[in-house]
Amino acid sequence: MSFSSKMLPDEPPTWPLQVYYGMSIVTFPIYFLVFLSLLRLRKESSIYRTTFYTIFLQHCIADQLAMAIFMITYGFRKFSYIRQFFYTYQNYYIAGGTYTSIYYFLNIRCCGIVLLSLQRFSAIILPLARLTEMVQNLRIPTIALIYWLLPTILSIPTLLDTDFKYDNIEEMNVMTNKEVIMKNSRIALIVVGATCSICLMCYTSIIIFVHKNSTTLSRSLRRELHLAFQVFALFGAFVAMFIYYAFQNYFAKTMNTGPIFTMRALYPIANGLLSYINPFCILMLNRDFRRQLQRIWTLREMTVRSAFNPPEYTFNFAPRPLPLFFVVRWHLVVPTVLNSIVNGAQLQQFHFLAEFVKILISLAEA
Repeated sequence: MSFSSKMLPDEPPTWPLQVYYGMSIVTFPIYFLVFLSLLRLRKESSIYRTTFYTIFLQHCIADQLAMAIFMITYGFRKFSYIRQFFYTYQNYYIAGGTYTSIYYFLNIRCCGIVLLSLQRFSAIILPLARLTEMVQNLRIPTIALIYWLLPTILSIPTLLDTDFKYDNIEEMNVMTNKEVIMKNSRIALIVVGATCSICLMCYTSIIIFVHKNSTTLSRSLRRELHLAFQVFALFGAFVAMFIYYAFQNYFAKTMNTGPIFTMRALYPIANGLLSYINPFCILMLNRDFRRQLQRIWTLREMTVRSAFNPPEYTFNFAPRPLPLFFVVRWHLVVPTVLNSIVNGAQLQQFHFLAEFVKILISLAEA
């Protein structure tokens, strides 16, 4: 049985996608600069070449890929020629890829936060264990392989589904049968639920451990604990995703097509929250990232202080020349691109976003 938009009493709301655009315009450039900051810090200090930051780097890549692909498959299809291309070649896994990519990147990020949480658990509670030592000494290619291979295997049942099509060229809602929706909703609910359960056990154990040993924590262990707070904020976003997929699974079981399409319409906000909370947590909780971001913006040198060495030991690095693209000020680039997109798509409702970004950048320049 396939769903048809004629079965819906009302059209799905469009405001969640507009909110997502606003989130992306502000946050995606910040996230990309955080990603560049991490790459530079990894070159300049061994602290940022540890297993935790290697996993974290993969997680940043996954977040940005998920957002970019979502913008291409959902946002850019507002352009008539892209919409026509998607609709014409939908049988070449375009419609299917639009649907399955959501679950694939969800599995990737679920596995990522589980790996980060387990690494924090072992580093804080079992710092001298043989397993912890083995994890800390893993090579970068091995960590990357584990990060990407595990969720890919987990996503095989979803990626093998091919029975997808768009309802019409105007709405471009992805249609499939009841069994596929129920199966994927159930798998997503199980994966997100397992992720929340594992993370909850890890952080509960860490809280109990810190409470019992608060007076004897070493300097290096306190740094490991500080990193755990960055991941804990992501855990809150996954709890929200668990609630989202619980409702999605319930509506799929009851075949209530109206709420199913409404939940799909709300997905951009849930997905954006899952990805875009990460850079702000990093900037709020990690001083080195804030300083590195300022360094990229102002081309100034920075000192990286190691928590594993006495306070008088620091790592000093002269600034390296930036690629030409990053020397260009954002206030010259972003509004031009936004205005081109807005004028090309004739979406007048997004002009306020362009003006909003101009104001933000002018404040940052001041």
